[in-house]
Amino acid sequence: MSELRVDNIVSADGTAAPIYSKGMNIGVGQTLTNNGNFVVGGATSIAGNVQVSGASTFTGAVTYSSNATINGNVTINGTLTNNGTFSYSSLNVSGDATVGGNLTVNGTTTTIDTVNLVVEDKNIGIGTTSTPSNSTADGGGLTLFGGTDGDKTITWQNSTGDWNVDGGGLRIQGKGAATTGKAIAMAMVFGA
Repeated sequence: MSELRVDNIVSADGTAAPIYSKGMNIGVGQTLTNNGNFVVGGATSIAGNVQVSGASTFTGAVTYSSNATINGNVTINGTLTNNGTFSYSSLNVSGDATVGGNLTVNGTTTTIDTVNLVVEDKNIGIGTTSTPSNSTADGGGLTLFGGTDGDKTITWQNSTGDWNVDGGGLRIQGKGAATTGKAIAMAMVFGA
C-alpha cells in the first residue's frame, strides 16, 4: 500500500483550498484542520477529530464518529450524523432539525419565531432557580403583547400573595355560573 504525505493541499493555482468531488474519510487518530474553505461533494465519514476555522460545504451526508469543533461556517446539504461531541460557535439550520435526546439552552435569550407552538407536557414550569421561593416568583407570570393597545398580563405579586390580572377583565366559563369582568377581579383581590 502506497502513501502520499504532504503538508498542505491547495487548489491548482495555489490560491485556495481544493474542492473534493468525492467524499472524504478521516480515520481514527487523524485530525482534519481546515483554516481555509473546502467543498466536499460526496458522503463523508469522519472517525477522527475535526477542527474547522474556515467556511465548509458538504453536499453529501456527513457522519462524525468523534469530536468536532466548528469555528467557521459549515453548510451540510445532506444528513448530519454525530456520535461524538459537536461544538459550534454559531449554528444556522435552514431545513428541519430533529433532536432525539434532550435539548439544553444555556443562553440568556431564547426566541421561538413560529406560527404554532405545540408542547406535549401538560404542566409548564417557569421561574426555575436553585432555591425557588415566593420572592423569586415575584413578578412572574404570562404577558400577551398588545402593542399600542397595551399588554395583557397575569403575574404573581409576593407582597400581597395574589395573582394580578391586568389589561382586561377575566371570564371563567364552564360548570356553574360564569363570572365576568370586575366581579372576578374583586373576588380575587378580597378572597370573596
